[in-house]
Amino acid sequence: MPPKYRSISAQVADILREKVRKETWRNVLPGERQLAERLSVSRKTVRKALSILREEGSIHTLDNRVNTPVPRKLHIRASSGPAKRIALLLPESIETARPFTVLWINRLMALAHDAGFEMEVMAGWRYFGQQAGQSLRRLVDTHPGRCWILSRSHRPLQEWFAGSGELALVSGTALAGVRLPSVDVDYRALCHEAALEFLRQGHRRLALFLEKTEHGGEVACERGFRTAISAYDDAEPLVICRPSKSTSAIMREMARILSMKSPPTGILLSNSLSYVTAFSYLASRGLRVPQDISIASRSDEPFLNYLYPLPTRHFVPAAKLGTALFEAVLRLTGDPAAGAFEVRITPDLIRGSSIGSPKAGAW
Repeated sequence: MPPKYRSISAQVADILREKVRKETWRNVLPGERQLAERLSVSRKTVRKALSILREEGSIHTLDNRVNTPVPRKLHIRASSGPAKRIALLLPESIETARPFTVLWINRLMALAHDAGFEMEVMAGWRYFGQQAGQSLRRLVDTHPGRCWILSRSHRPLQEWFAGSGELALVSGTALAGVRLPSVDVDYRALCHEAALEFLRQGHRRLALFLEKTEHGGEVACERGFRTAISAYDDAEPLVICRPSKSTSAIMREMARILSMKSPPTGILLSNSLSYVTAFSYLASRGLRVPQDISIASRSDEPFLNYLYPLPTRHFVPAAKLGTALFEAVLRLTGDPAAGAFEVRITPDLIRGSSIGSPKAGAW
C-alpha cells in the first residue's frame, strides 16, 4: 500500500498545479471536458481537482466559469534539473478499468509524485488500432520528453514505440522481436502451476480462456499451460477460447465447449470477471462447481472471497506491480541505454475449493 492514501482528484490537482506553476496555460485553463479527456478521468474528478486549486489560490474562476491561473513568483531550485515526466497509455479510461488496474496505477502515481515526477494518464482506442501511427506521432509530438508506459499493448503499438526512439516501457510482456523493457506477472509460471492443479486432481480434458486480443502475457500463459499438459501422456488436446470481454460472448463460448462430444472437465478463466460469468452460467445450466465441473481464475479480486465455493486463483499484490513499474521507470530514465530488460513477478496460488476430481462419465 502507498505510504499515504491520495484520492484521484488530489492527484489530478497535483498535475494541474504543476502545469499552472510552469505557466503551461498563461491566460486560461482548458475546459473541464478537455481536461477530463486528456487526463482520462471523469468531469466530476476534474471539478474536484479545480476546487482544490481554487481554494488554495492557484486559480481563479470567472463568472462565466472560465478558470484562469493566478500569477505567482516561481521558486525553482537550480539543482532541480530537467523535468521528469511519465505518460501512461491505456486503451480505456481508468474509471472503466478493473479494480486491480486502478490499484496499481494509484500506487505508481503515488510513487511518481513523491519522487518529483509529473505523471499523466492518456487513453483512447485510436492509439491501439492497426493503423494508429499518425495518432501516436501526434500524441508523442505534443507530449515530448516523457517515459511512456504501454498498458494492454499489442504488437503494432509495441513495434511503433520500439522504432520511434522514445523512452518506452511495456506494462505487460513485450512480444517476440520487440526490443522494449517490460514488467509483468510471470504468466508462464502461473499457467503452468494452474494446469498442474487440474492435472493432479485427475483432469485430462482442459480449456483455457484467454483475452481476445493477443498480448505477450497470453502467449506466455498458453505456453506454460501446454508445457504442463505435455508431461501427461493421457491428456487430451487443450481447448483454447478467446471470447471478447462481454458477458454474452463468454456465455456463448461456455455453451460451445459444453456442447462438445467430450466437454472439458476443468476450465481456467482469464480473469476474475470472466470467472463470475462462467460460474453463474454453469449454475443456470444446473452444473455444480466442483462436483460437475472444475474452474479457476487466473487473477484475483477481493470480491472473489464472497463466492462459494471459494475460487482457486492466483494473487499478485497490485502495489507490488505498481512499485516494480516505477523502479523500471527509474532504471530506464537513469540509463536510456538499459536495453530490453524484463521484470517478472511470481504470483501466489490461492487454493480454494473450486477444483475437485472430475466427475465419472458424462454429466
